[in-house]
Amino acid sequence: MPLSHRQLDAFRMFMETGSVTAAAERLRVSQPAVSKSLVGLEYDLGLTLFTRARKRLVPTHDAQLLYREVERLFSSLNDIESFARDLRYLKSGELHIASAASLGHTLVADSIASFAVEHHKARIVFNVSTTVSQIVINQQVDLGFSLIQVQHPALLNEPLFHARGVCVVPKGHRLAGREAITAEDLRDEQFISFIRDSRMRHIIDATFEQQRISRYQQYEVFTSVEACALVSRGLGVSIVEPLGVAYAQWPDLWVARFDPAIRFTFNVMRPRDRAPSRLAEAYLGHLNKAIGRIRKNAETSDGKIELNLPA
Repeated sequence: MPLSHRQLDAFRMFMETGSVTAAAERLRVSQPAVSKSLVGLEYDLGLTLFTRARKRLVPTHDAQLLYREVERLFSSLNDIESFARDLRYLKSGELHIASAASLGHTLVADSIASFAVEHHKARIVFNVSTTVSQIVINQQVDLGFSLIQVQHPALLNEPLFHARGVCVVPKGHRLAGREAITAEDLRDEQFISFIRDSRMRHIIDATFEQQRISRYQQYEVFTSVEACALVSRGLGVSIVEPLGVAYAQWPDLWVARFDPAIRFTFNVMRPRDRAPSRLAEAYLGHLNKAIGRIRKNAETSDGKIELNLPA
C-alpha cells in the first residue's frame, strides 16, 4: 500500500514532539488516530521504527534516518506551495522579451524596471535585437517589439502606438529655436541617416524624395539614440522617432516638430501557436499604462512629442 500524507504527517509530528499526545494535539486529531498511522507506517515500510518502553514509543535509528528524509520532503513541498502561490499572484515565472533598439533602450527597458519591482521573483530575459520578428517566429520569446509589422503565419502582430517623428539639430544650429522645421529647411544639410534598408530610412527618404530635396548623408546610425548623440556633437541634423528624446536629456540638442508629419508605428509581436503566459499579459498591460502616461505628458508639454493610440 502506498504511503499516505496522513502517515507521514503523524510520524513527523511525533518525531518533533516526542509523544503521541502532543502529536495528536498539533494535528488536531485523536491519539488513537496518530497511533494507528504510526503502526500503519511501520507495516507499509517493513521497518521497525519504534521500540516500546513503559508504554512509550522510542524512535529507532532507522526512524531517525527516515525523519531526516521526511523533513527534506516536507521542505520541498513547502517550496512547491510557495512557488505555486507566487505563480498565482504573478510574483514568479519567466518572461522573455525581444525588442528593437528604439523601443528597447527607452520604453521597454523603463517598463521592465518598474514591472520587476512588482514581480520581484520573476526571471526576465531581455534582448535588444535587429531580428526581432525571427526570434518571435522561433518562439524564443513571449513578446517582441518592433517598428516593422511582419506578415508571417507564425506571428500575431498588433500596433502599440503611433508616434510622429521630430527633427533634432545642434543647439548652435541656424534652425535651433524654431518650433517647427520643414523638409525644405533641411535642403543641402549634413543629415544623419539610419542604415540602408531599415524601415525608418525608407520612411524618411521617401519624404525628401517626393519633394526633390537633396541632403548630404555622410553618416549612418542604427538607432535614434546614436543619431541624437552625433547631432548633439555637431555632426549634422536628423529626424528621429520621439522616444529617444522623450526619455533622455540632451543638453546640446534642439528638438522641433517636423513638417510634413512622418509617423512611425510601434508594434508588439507574439508567437501565434503559443498561448501567452499570464506574466506576459500582465507585462503588456503594464506597458500600455506606461504608454498612456507618456501620451498624457506629451499632451501637457510643448507639443513637440506626439503619440497616438491605435484606433
